[in-house]
Amino acid sequence: MAMTEDLEARARELRLAHANADTWAIGYPEGVEFAELHPLDLARTRIPTDRYTSPDFLRSEIEAVWMRTWQMACRSEDVATPGSYASYTIADQEWLVVRQADGSLKALSNACRHRGNMIKTGCGTASELRCQYHHWCWNLDGSLHEVPDRHLFTGIVDDEYALDEAACDEWGGFVFVNPAGADAEPLLDFLGDVAVQLEPYHLDRMRATMSISTDLACNWKVAVEAFLEVYHVQGIHPQLMPMLDDVNTAYELIGPHSRMIVPFGVPSMRLEHVDDAEVYEAFSARSGSNVTHQAGAGYKASGPDPAEMFDAEGRFVGDHDIRQHLIDRTAEVGAALGHDYSGLSRDQLVDDYHYLIFPGLVFNTHAGGFLLFRIRPHATDPDRCWFDVWRFAWPDEHGPAPEPAPNVWVDQGTASFGQVLDQDFANLPRVQRGLHSRSLRFVTLSGQEVRVAHVHTAVDELLARADAPR
Repeated sequence: MAMTEDLEARARELRLAHANADTWAIGYPEGVEFAELHPLDLARTRIPTDRYTSPDFLRSEIEAVWMRTWQMACRSEDVATPGSYASYTIADQEWLVVRQADGSLKALSNACRHRGNMIKTGCGTASELRCQYHHWCWNLDGSLHEVPDRHLFTGIVDDEYALDEAACDEWGGFVFVNPAGADAEPLLDFLGDVAVQLEPYHLDRMRATMSISTDLACNWKVAVEAFLEVYHVQGIHPQLMPMLDDVNTAYELIGPHSRMIVPFGVPSMRLEHVDDAEVYEAFSARSGSNVTHQAGAGYKASGPDPAEMFDAEGRFVGDHDIRQHLIDRTAEVGAALGHDYSGLSRDQLVDDYHYLIFPGLVFNTHAGGFLLFRIRPHATDPDRCWFDVWRFAWPDEHGPAPEPAPNVWVDQGTASFGQVLDQDFANLPRVQRGLHSRSLRFVTLSGQEVRVAHVHTAVDELLARADAPR
């Protein structure tokens, strides 16, 4: 009897703590749970700081994690036609994704077998892979084609001088590579339920409207982990609190990956009063929804005048609440653009379905668009990482798809990435510096940071696998 009463009391406390979920009729998919239902044992809440600062640990991670997992190299539209290529760097390894004549893809080692020069850089189209240093040449499939003055070399066997291959596959409009090559598990097995969950968003239909790369003065995990929880919103992004409910965010662990569902169009339960006009203004300024895509190239349809949507007290004057209006408006805009949202739930039309594809692909997914971050480790420095940002939108299906935005490199501090990312990028170097403190032996996590803990669990599993006898 006492146990039953305890369970009932805990259920009442949970409902009270997450009252917004009932008030705003927020729906969650099966499998996601509030932070209170993701208990962590003591060991998983204490993460040693040397995992973020040790060069030795970085070397172990690169070998066990980054050389043995699938990672996004480029988009399919970057290598759309036979002969098109895109280079990809992971740590100190260079790869070249090349579209073959039969439409398949190969990821080839981007190092000349003669003296090591990178064969190609960036993106482009070629009929052959010729090194510009001494003109050694390979076919698009990586087989050796030509060695100038070959009679002066000794012991060159064509098969032995083919370019090495990483595993390569496509999903959702992305091209993934795995340096493990023939030892790599199939990409869809690696993605697991993530691929199923994301299918209704039609990510392959999206096109980049922004592509920026930079480097950050922090460990790659510090950068990844900054986007795996909304616990930090109240401190780093207070301007978001009127339009998203951090308290009612729910979490799911999916193999090595994870997701969280962040209710949008709903004020945080931490705020005492937010009127509907504030919710709408914050949502319109910050959301990745198709309601607020930048104009141009058919990415935005006209909408109602906000001045006519609210009364003098800021209350929404429509037949429903402001969240339902945003849901209805998203569906309306999507229909006008020819988008297929039939596989999305009511809540998916407005909420942020946020994913980590381990180890370093992070994205906020919305109906009609998504914001994508790719984080990669520095080859030798645990205090640095590489950070790529894309904003994708689903263009108007009644016209041709626009060309993806070209990639631009931006040095930190020389340009704005938008208010939210500027806030994160200003904070992350401070986190990294603090992790070097001799008085700090570990960081301490809560259930709201279960996805952060899960990253370390996945890393540990791969480290143990790498150390296992073969």
